[in-house]
Amino acid sequence: MIADAREAGIEVLTLDARGDNTNALHLYRSLGFTEYGRLPDFVAVDEHRYDKVFYMLDFRRQS
Repeated sequence: MIADAREAGIEVLTLDARGDNTNALHLYRSLGFTEYGRLPDFVAVDEHRYDKVFYMLDFRRQS
């Protein structure tokens, strides 16, 4: 998907994940995504609350 987006001329890919999903967050960082925002305690699951974390991959900053 990343290669297809780059080839299609997409400038920025974005995604979001729940803050406690450490495996996904690690994967996104390993693919070059950077965190650009966070909504604290945005997601409620039963009595627990989690941040919503926003990531971006900006092709404009890559050569």
